[in-house]
Amino acid sequence: MSKFADQAIGLIETVGMVPAIYGADAMLKAADVDLIAYENVGSTLVTIMVRGDVAAVRASVEAGKAYASSIGKLTAHNVMPRPVRPVSDIARIYTVAEEPSEPRLQAIGLIETFGIVYVMEAADAMIKAADVELIGFENVASGYISVLVQGDVGACQAAVAAGVKAVEAMETTVYSSCVIPTPHRDLVKMTRRYAMENLLP
Repeated sequence: MSKFADQAIGLIETVGMVPAIYGADAMLKAADVDLIAYENVGSTLVTIMVRGDVAAVRASVEAGKAYASSIGKLTAHNVMPRPVRPVSDIARIYTVAEEPSEPRLQAIGLIETFGIVYVMEAADAMIKAADVELIGFENVASGYISVLVQGDVGACQAAVAAGVKAVEAMETTVYSSCVIPTPHRDLVKMTRRYAMENLLP
């Protein structure tokens, strides 16, 4: 039997990674739901899936929609009250790996822009401006690239502000940015895949 049987599935989809992670944090904090999937679909699209009872999933999706669209572009959202098993199996394809031994994240700061030239400048400015650690890098596709740092809240705020300023000084714009002061514990399941030690040869 599908592990998602008799449960609703909620989804949000965004352009870029940063709005998706920001939305996911809100979804997980808004209601009693479980993160089941996070997927870089391609062509800049990123999808978050949660499960739980229908009311919880509806509340979760509403929160995710609001947060994701406040910093970026939300392209789709849905609540599926009791999806048939083959559809639930599609969700299972994208199940996020458990990371039981991972330490909880500190505050995190995220910046997403267009092109590696700009994101490297942002990362350099972020780390020079505050006591933060680079914990991730991601090329979503079609030129959308993100960097993630962690540290205390004030440091992340200063780092993100410096990164945005650095990109704007190059006469381009940051697609999206945010600081999450107290990330939900399940965000580590997503951010872990972008850890530098996993990307370096």
